[in-house]
Amino acid sequence: MINENIYQAIFDELSKYLNAEWNKLIVYLEYGNASYSFAFYIYMNGKYVKCYDIPGITDKELAESFSAIDKIISEERSKDEKNLWTNMTMIVTKTGQMHTDFDYTDLSEGTYQFKKNWKKKYLL
Repeated sequence: MINENIYQAIFDELSKYLNAEWNKLIVYLEYGNASYSFAFYIYMNGKYVKCYDIPGITDKELAESFSAIDKIISEERSKDEKNLWTNMTMIVTKTGQMHTDFDYTDLSEGTYQFKKNWKKKYLL
């Protein structure tokens, strides 16, 4: 699927946003026809905090990180154009465990219900 160095590069890019209280990092990457949408959540102090709600992090910093991740992912993702996934979820725990899920659902008709189900699966 994806070279393991890619996972490390994603974690390395986002690790600068982790504080001492983090227990789990959940990264959501979604690709459409001509766009992408990224977000990540940090589980700390008993709850998930979305990247845009983490104190001290600017939207500009997040945009730069997401752009850097997109450069890495786009190249790797395009190597297998017959099996393009639409979204990827990467989970990393503080203890070093990692798990990645790929989904191939056609999201061209909208993502509302898909994201609602995704949140139920990964954030509850």
